[in-house]
Amino acid sequence: MSTTSTVPVTSTKPLSFMEKLDPLVFYYRSPGARSTSADHQPRLIIISSWTDAKDAHIAKYIVKYQSLYPAASILLLRCTMDCILRPSQIGPAMKVAASVVRAAYQTPVLSNSPPLPIHILSGGGGSNIANLYEQYAATAGPNDDKRLPPHVTIFDSCPGLFRIPRAVAFVSVGLSFFQQLIAAPFLYAFAVFWTLSMALGLLPNSLGDWYKSHNHDLGNTAEVRRVYIYSAADALTDYRDVETHAVEAKTKGFSVALEKYEGSAHVAHLLKDEDRYWDIVRRVMED
Repeated sequence: MSTTSTVPVTSTKPLSFMEKLDPLVFYYRSPGARSTSADHQPRLIIISSWTDAKDAHIAKYIVKYQSLYPAASILLLRCTMDCILRPSQIGPAMKVAASVVRAAYQTPVLSNSPPLPIHILSGGGGSNIANLYEQYAATAGPNDDKRLPPHVTIFDSCPGLFRIPRAVAFVSVGLSFFQQLIAAPFLYAFAVFWTLSMALGLLPNSLGDWYKSHNHDLGNTAEVRRVYIYSAADALTDYRDVETHAVEAKTKGFSVALEKYEGSAHVAHLLKDEDRYWDIVRRVMED
C-alpha cells in the first residue's frame, strides 16, 4: 500500500481540500494517484452522501477511505433537499461527475486491480448514483463503454420506497419534538397529497425510479459485488424494502451480501459499530 500521506482535515472547513466542480460535485485528486503502487489500489472512490449531510459528517467517511487507499482520488456527490423536491437538477451535476469517472479510467486497469468503490448513503445518495448511471451512458462516445467501470457498491440505509410515515420522518429531521407535534398534521396531509399525485401520474415517483435503477440500469451492469448495510430501527428507510431489493438483485445475477445492524438509526451504522462497518467495506472490496 502506498505511503502517500492523507490531506489534513480542519475542524472549521473539513472538506476545504476538495475542488468544487459543481454545487453537488467535489473532487480530490490524490498526489499518489500516478505512482506504481497505485495499481494495487482503486483509482477512484465515489462517495454519494445523504440529503443535506454536514461537511464534518461526510469527512469521517473520506478520512477513513484516505487511510485505507491513500493513492485513490475521491469524488464526492452531494444531495440537498432541493434536489429531492426538484430532481431535474441532479442530471446536469452527474454529467460533470461522469466526465471525472471517465477521465480516471481512460487507460485500462490491471486485471487484478481493486474495483471502483461506490459508497451510497441513504436515498439522497442513491438519487445521484441513479443519475450517474444515465449520464455515464448518455455521454459515452461511439467507442466508449456505457457502463461504469467494474465496481462494488455499498448501500448504506438504502434503497427505499416512498411511504407516508417514512416521508414524514424524513422531512421532520432536525425538528424538535414540540415542532414535530405541531407540524405532523400538515406533513401527513402533504405526504398523502404527494402519494395521490404520484398514483394519478401528476408527479413522478422519483424515489421508486431510483430504487429500480440499481437493479435495472445499464450503467451498473459491470458491478462486481454489492453489500447492503441497514437496520430495522431505521425510521426513514424500511428494512423490508432493502431486503426486497437485495432479493431482486440476486435474481438478476448480482453478487449480494446483507449486513443487518441492530438498533442503529438512519445512516448511523458507522456510529453504532465503526470496526464492523469498515470491515464490511474491506470485505466487499477484497472478496
